[in-house]
Amino acid sequence: MSQQQLQQPQTQQVQQPQQQQQYQQTFDQFLPQQVSQAVFQLEQLESEAEWAHGQAMQAGDSYTAKMLADLSQIIHLQKTLLLRESNLAQTVGQCTQQALQQCGQQLQQSQVPGVQQVVQQCQQVAQTITQASAQVGRMGQSQQFGGQPQQFSGQSMSQY
Repeated sequence: MSQQQLQQPQTQQVQQPQQQQQYQQTFDQFLPQQVSQAVFQLEQLESEAEWAHGQAMQAGDSYTAKMLADLSQIIHLQKTLLLRESNLAQTVGQCTQQALQQCGQQLQQSQVPGVQQVVQQCQQVAQTITQASAQVGRMGQSQQFGGQPQQFSGQSMSQY
């Protein structure tokens, strides 16, 4: 192998963090800080829950695996709604907060690797979600179109 071939992966590794940093800066410009922080924390928690899910599957602990799979799905939905600045982010945020608390309580006794990290993160993320969801809810209210019904295919939704 030549020196040039050995150096190429290092160059790619340096470029990737720079590219990620640029995306993060652009991302942060468009989202309020609380929302950006919540999305980042949710992303970390989702990743941890997915990893712990794999560990639970390997250990044969189907109860823990199911809880972690459900938690990952809920987190993913919340993250998506926050990123879209959906009016539903606040409502789903309340459900997400309850799910985080419930999962945290039910998984406290688990001996599966990674689960205790998920439990700790659940406790930390719950409050952040509440604040970010409320902020998105306020933003959505200020962007509404004066209460006019939405039109789909030329028909008003109020006809249904």
